[in-house]
Amino acid sequence: MIRVNLLVSSPGASQPRVLISKEQKPAMLGLTMLLVTGLGIGGWWYYINQQRAATETGITTAETRIDQLKDAMKLLESARQHKAELEERISLIDRLRIAKHAPVKMLDLMNESITDGLWLMEIKQNATSVQIEGRAMSQLAITDFAQTLQVSGFFKMPVEIVTTMMEQVDEANVIRFVLKAEPAAAPAIPATGAAGKTIAGRPGV
Repeated sequence: MIRVNLLVSSPGASQPRVLISKEQKPAMLGLTMLLVTGLGIGGWWYYINQQRAATETGITTAETRIDQLKDAMKLLESARQHKAELEERISLIDRLRIAKHAPVKMLDLMNESITDGLWLMEIKQNATSVQIEGRAMSQLAITDFAQTLQVSGFFKMPVEIVTTMMEQVDEANVIRFVLKAEPAAAPAIPATGAAGKTIAGRPGV
């Protein structure tokens, strides 16, 4: 049997072409690594730029939101001030209304509270208190008068008996007294007086 070796080149056949020689392979490997590194750095730079742009956009949005919130806070504060001003005006109107009617109510209370043997000479009122001066035939009448004023609810407790002193009027011994009371509502009304005038009881002397 005859065997033919087809793998063996015949004499004079051309040698296969080599694209990269052994000497060039290290240089090509280095160039490839350099390109890969450059692409990596470029990608990282692009990512960083994208992140920076997103961060700047977020900061701008946050600053805009803060400005909007500041404007809203200014509007809220203005509304609160306006509400406080309205409440103060309403309170002032209420105080003026109370002050307008307080003297009439107080005089009615005095007339209703005076008992026999007691009469008033003068009432003085300032912004916080009322001073009542009068005469009575007995200490008990003064005490009962002060107690009636105290439980009326018009004055704060207690109604204070400031002074009492004996004096003689028409050859009769009487007690001159001064009471001090503070209105419960503390209305800011002008000071008034009724010197030498009697609200109820015997005529003043």
